[in-house]
Amino acid sequence: AYNSCEVGLSSDWSLWSANTVPIYIILLVFPLCCLKSATVLSKFNSLGVICILFAVTFVVTKGSLWGVNLTITDVTSAHYIAPAAVDFNKLAGTLTLSFFIHNAIVALIRNNENPKNNTRDVSVAFLMVALTYGLVGVLFLITYPLHKSCIADVPSQLLFDNVSLNDLMAFLAKVFQILQLVTVFPLVCFVLRSQLFLGIFKDPFVSYKHVVFFNIIVSLLCILIAIVYPKVNTVIRYVGSFCGLAYVFFFPCAIYLLHCYKNMTLTWYSAVFHCLIMLYGLLNLISQFVSFSDFL
Repeated sequence: AYNSCEVGLSSDWSLWSANTVPIYIILLVFPLCCLKSATVLSKFNSLGVICILFAVTFVVTKGSLWGVNLTITDVTSAHYIAPAAVDFNKLAGTLTLSFFIHNAIVALIRNNENPKNNTRDVSVAFLMVALTYGLVGVLFLITYPLHKSCIADVPSQLLFDNVSLNDLMAFLAKVFQILQLVTVFPLVCFVLRSQLFLGIFKDPFVSYKHVVFFNIIVSLLCILIAIVYPKVNTVIRYVGSFCGLAYVFFFPCAIYLLHCYKNMTLTWYSAVFHCLIMLYGLLNLISQFVSFSDFL
């Protein structure tokens, strides 16, 4: 009912392989990426809620069948999990992306019918995302019946690849995962496109020619990564730490300090505090290239 640190797709160029499936998915979602209206994409993205509900149902069901398979005392057990890990910096890079992606919120809620509800809606969304990630991640880790290292050793680093596709629920989970990708990817492209075009052309939608060209570049980059280096978590932590350095740690602090300086309200302790935040972002990026466990 579960994989032994293996994935199902082969790495060749057959009709159905790890190299060709990303191309099929891009061809499927590319027309959606060219839509002008964020409202259409937001409503279409609502289908992703169904995928999330099934993912939660899948983990809860499997977890109840597997039972608790966890120990923090017996280091020889296949179910042993260390209470703390020296390579925590890798998780910090992933978490930084979650902060970085928050800059997409402005583009998503810009055209809300009732802007006065934006604070409430965003707060509820943050809470639901935290609960979903926490429930799925923690419960799967606690109940997974094989060696815990298998969860990290799956080449794709995708959660559902730890369960064999011969399992009906696992197969359906993968189907819903693809559906979720189809709903989320066009919205992410819209956010990136809007921010880039707004910064360069002062218009979030210049023309269809610009949009198509932008989407082709993004799609080719995604296909290239999916074929050459399909390690999702690793890509996320590198991208998150790099982009987070700019958008989470450096620019907000630098702009705030500059504003205080121009208004003669800058204090030394505020400057030190915000400089430490920027330094942390830089150290977080550097640490992604270091494995602390190699020094122990």
